[in-house]
Amino acid sequence: MAQQSQGRFRRFLQTRLGRAFLIVLAIVVVSASYIFSAIIAIPAIVLFALAIPVWSGLKRPRFLALLGLVVVLAVAPIATAVFTQDIMTPTGPVSSSPGPGGLEMMQNATISPYLGNTSTNFTWTVTVYPYSHPANNSTPTKLQLFISTCPGATSSTSLYCGSGYPLTTLTNKSLPPNATNACRCYNVTFHYRIGSDGIWNWQMIITTTGPPNGTSYYQELAGDPTYDAIQGPIIGGYGATYLSVLPGLYEADLLFLGVPFYLVLLVYMLFKNWERRRKEAPQRALGPVPPTTTPPEAGTTPPAPSAAPLPSSASPPPSGPAGPPSEPSTGVKEYNCPKCNAVVYAGEKSCWKCGAPLPPTSSN
Repeated sequence: MAQQSQGRFRRFLQTRLGRAFLIVLAIVVVSASYIFSAIIAIPAIVLFALAIPVWSGLKRPRFLALLGLVVVLAVAPIATAVFTQDIMTPTGPVSSSPGPGGLEMMQNATISPYLGNTSTNFTWTVTVYPYSHPANNSTPTKLQLFISTCPGATSSTSLYCGSGYPLTTLTNKSLPPNATNACRCYNVTFHYRIGSDGIWNWQMIITTTGPPNGTSYYQELAGDPTYDAIQGPIIGGYGATYLSVLPGLYEADLLFLGVPFYLVLLVYMLFKNWERRRKEAPQRALGPVPPTTTPPEAGTTPPAPSAAPLPSSASPPPSGPAGPPSEPSTGVKEYNCPKCNAVVYAGEKSCWKCGAPLPPTSSN
């Protein structure tokens, strides 16, 4: 019973509707995997765009290559829509990385508003605890705010972006030496209008001085684990953000999905070519295929053979090329070329090896 159900499912996938179902299924599964993790998406595209089609009988390399291309091109726009929505979700307050002894001098740093346009005047605020400086260090001497399209950039060059990206640095050097209120803290505020669309990031660094020889000690906010940056503001709305994310995601999509898929497809094609050669070896050893004799039509008398003997000096005429074989039966997936015996797929119009035309047959 299970084998019958499996056979029906295979036959369904070989239909036009089944192929469309397989393409949609591959796009949905690979897109969901890519959104979760690009590493998981690699086996997903190999399984749903290569292994399952081959298992169902859809073995033609052109179909497999086209299926992989459709999936790769469809994943990036779908994933971009999800990632853009995540980007436009405001980040919460952040604090500085713990210094020696687990001290945090900056707490609850925020940006307001998170979304804006080129005329928005953005405000950054942070609460500074001057008594939380490292042991033997002086109170804070300056606080800097770095705003850039390069995540985590605090200078004109970055490990992640190279150089040439916009970077704005705002500095506050008038920090109170101490605080006498109940929390022994004070708030520092920055105001800035960026003036151009894009996905921006920011970072704050506070400086104290300590021994030996008045060495400066820097403490920054704890940003994301990859770039050590805090995302925001987002300027330009959903459409502008989507278009800025899509090219980079296409590049990553082609790298992490396209390259592995087509490498596996190439290995599969090389294996199929080797399998064809192995099947052809015993057939080539048998010599050329004799021509096929067409039976006479019903109600007709076959012509009598010629009674004239061949002259003793005459040699038999050379055998011509093999005639076209009878059409393969419906459902045949592979058969032999009538001219060179190469194994060919049903539905092919010409032999891949000798180029001879092939009889029409139903393909899967």
